Amino acid sequence: MKIRSLMYVLMGTFTIVACTNSDNEATTGDSSTDKISTGFDWATSRTVSVSITSANKTLISLYSDAECKIPLLENALVEGETTVDLNIPMHSQTVYAKYAAMSGPQVRTINLKAVTRADGSINLEDAVAPTSEEDAGFRFYHNTGVAMFEDNWPKQSNGPDNDLNDVVIEYDLKVTECQVENLLPAHGYKEGLLLTLDLRAKGGYYPTKLGVELIGLDKKYINEITSRILWKGGQGMEEEMVREETGGDFVEVNMNTYKLTVDAKTGNPVIMLDGLSALGDKQNFFQTTEGYIVIGKPMLRAEIKFAGKNRSEITDNEGKNQLEAYRNLILDTKKQNFFIVTNDNTEIHMKGYEPTRFYTNYDVDAAKADVEMINGIPYCNKNGFVWGVKVPVGVKHTYERVPFAEAYPQFTEWAQSNGAQNKDWYLAPLYGKVVEAW
Repeated sequence: MKIRSLMYVLMGTFTIVACTNSDNEATTGDSSTDKISTGFDWATSRTVSVSITSANKTLISLYSDAECKIPLLENALVEGETTVDLNIPMHSQTVYAKYAAMSGPQVRTINLKAVTRADGSINLEDAVAPTSEEDAGFRFYHNTGVAMFEDNWPKQSNGPDNDLNDVVIEYDLKVTECQVENLLPAHGYKEGLLLTLDLRAKGGYYPTKLGVELIGLDKKYINEITSRILWKGGQGMEEEMVREETGGDFVEVNMNTYKLTVDAKTGNPVIMLDGLSALGDKQNFFQTTEGYIVIGKPMLRAEIKFAGKNRSEITDNEGKNQLEAYRNLILDTKKQNFFIVTNDNTEIHMKGYEPTRFYTNYDVDAAKADVEMINGIPYCNKNGFVWGVKVPVGVKHTYERVPFAEAYPQFTEWAQSNGAQNKDWYLAPLYGKVVEAW
């Protein structure tokens, strides 16, 4: 199936602003009358504020799903009224609250306003106190999703090769905050970020590394860095291959085939996992080709922990700024700059994201494109084509050589309506077009 210019507009940007052509509008088909508003920001998540009230001191956890499997905030200690900010999928109209009551564990629904910045509230009249103060010591903010890439920037993919499965990454960010002041002297170092990057699939010849730049996390907020490479199986099973810890601003774990580096020496921390070329082969690739999917095969995981400064040893203002820097990585997903690196050391990012400081050849390489890039918007050409997408849920990836927009038929209408329709397009793939289990 030929992917027309509509697909070139749609493929990959769920952040920043819409690509535009010379008429300052994005063409969405063979007819020049089909347009997408340049004001559409392609967002698939939004920030909401939730007010929680409880007469009794209690612990509450918030989830984006009724089954309480996708956490947004865990172990929030509430007594009186507390307001928390969350990052949720754009289509969600509810948040689910789980807490302990006299009658046992309870799950209640918090209804949200149907606007970009939404609010909701809940009053827990029947909540009971936590069993111990230690259990209530820390709250955990979460953000999870999937990033998918094409690997041939600055060239524009055509036809069935535009499947967005050359690299598929599952990611999870977990920010820890101490919420009991008297625990800070002994345990304040626990505050920080735990980041996991799982390589789910690789359907391209060229990718060698995956990475992420954490925008705005200054090294003055990093006290320790711990890095691990492991195989992540199902049901909590894992096999650690190598681990390293440092109190400095650079850490590397290297086991020949795979290498993980975390560099916070200057600017934003940049994380890279090398060794993707060892996964799969050049004919059937890795977990993308129908008939060659190994269900339950462990994923290659990079796990990185940034421990913040102990807030008992810094000023209140420094502590506030540190917490804001970590929380912003959850609440403002534009600070998550995911990318891949190919065998010629080319970095490929999502639309609007700058290359890292390690890739200085963007302008030279962009000049080699078959379609000119748009000035001022990295990784987006004048057809609107981009090379990466990100969604805030565990979206399924396509089989090899199945066009992404064919696998997700509601995708096109979502974009043409400026996000007003089919906000949950990524939950409705066509059976047989996507990998159901891996």
